Amino acid sequence: MTRRPLLATALGAILLALIPLSLSAQRMTRRVFIRATNAAFEPVLDLTAADLRVTENGNPREVTRVALGTAPMRIVLLVDSSSAMSSMINNFRAGLTSFIDTLPAEHEITFISTGGQIRVRTQPGTDRLKLKMETARFASDSGANAFLDTLMEADKRFLKTAPGQWPVFVIVTTDNGEARTDLRLDEFNKFVTDFLARGGSAHGVIVAGPQVGAVSDLVPNFVENTGGIHGSINTANSLPDKLKAIAERLGFDHQLMVDRYEVDFTGDAKLQQPFVNVGVTREGVQVEMSARRPF
Repeated sequence: MTRRPLLATALGAILLALIPLSLSAQRMTRRVFIRATNAAFEPVLDLTAADLRVTENGNPREVTRVALGTAPMRIVLLVDSSSAMSSMINNFRAGLTSFIDTLPAEHEITFISTGGQIRVRTQPGTDRLKLKMETARFASDSGANAFLDTLMEADKRFLKTAPGQWPVFVIVTTDNGEARTDLRLDEFNKFVTDFLARGGSAHGVIVAGPQVGAVSDLVPNFVENTGGIHGSINTANSLPDKLKAIAERLGFDHQLMVDRYEVDFTGDAKLQQPFVNVGVTREGVQVEMSARRPF
């Protein structure tokens, strides 16, 4: 089946489709990512706001924050604990353990499940022993898969509250053909657009039944819009390998961003797709720009 995106994104070097990180009157904070190099194409790692000139549709904008992408990721490990996964519990536990063992130790993880309603199993942190203990006793909560509500609530509570960290979702879920009615596309699209505006990343694995429903529309769309890894599998046996690959990718992506900058500036809230340019005043330095990380 050919899947059409629920949300189309524009991820060019200078054309942004972003919504506010914060909004006051007619101003809003926008974020872009840049790589600065010298004449020998070596990274320049000491830029400040005073070195940058940002324009939005040709108008100069105030740079409010410049920081290298060295801060650890904050990862929401969003896992299905509905009735549908109860027979796969050993595979789920093995997959989660593989992910935890592979992910570099500096990145924070919060473990959240979606059975019936949101359940926070661990708070954000780097304590891998505590996380693995919770994984070892992970079991089904029964009920339906409250995927979308849990996704948006977890973002609000754990990712938006850490603006200095790279927000990441890793989704492990089932789909046995839940009804496609009432997908709440407007709400979902608003969430995804905001997540992209904050430079977020998402990866996901779906264990799909003979028939699929809303989850198999929402997860691939979310993941593909961020440039992440997505897989749909028929059995849970391969979850350890799939989740290990995602953990390896996260470590690789973070290394790509350690010599790149996050640049926040004050933009015009009325502009839906502004044309943004970032220049540097320091002689001999050139910059590349992206609306998405990594690049």
